[in-house]
Amino acid sequence: MKSVPILGVLLCVMHSPFAQRATGRPKFSDYPVVQIYQGKPAVPILSKDQRWYRTVIREGAKSKVQFAGHYTVPIFGCGAGCAGFYLVDSITGKVYDGFTVADSFAWIARPGNENVRRIEFYPNSRLFRITGCPGETNCGFYDYEVVDGAGLKLVYKKLLSQEFQ
Repeated sequence: MKSVPILGVLLCVMHSPFAQRATGRPKFSDYPVVQIYQGKPAVPILSKDQRWYRTVIREGAKSKVQFAGHYTVPIFGCGAGCAGFYLVDSITGKVYDGFTVADSFAWIARPGNENVRRIEFYPNSRLFRITGCPGETNCGFYDYEVVDGAGLKLVYKKLLSQEFQ
């Protein structure tokens, strides 16, 4: 009968939120936002390097909040099957560098994958999801949490098999 307490402990661990996240991608609802900023967006404060994309960033920053309660996400094209992005804090104007994300064309071509979103985010969640190849390498599934004042922090990563790299 010693196995009954062990079985109970195992069942509790298997049903914990940590165990569920360890087996798959986190959900947007795992990273809720309490309030969405409704005020006028701040003017972006650009670094020297960000000035190369100043028009994209400034125009994107004028949008209503798109991500994590107070961010806009200006997205720009960087070639066929490639997009880049920045994060702009609508309250402070701070601009966080993003990166480029390319498609794994072999993976996208598989039935069922053709409508997958390369970059996915919502105003009511702090989770930022990438499905593709950040920096055009290491294709896979990447989930980030935005940390105010610091930018994106990786919380989940699963690479695609070698045939799709």
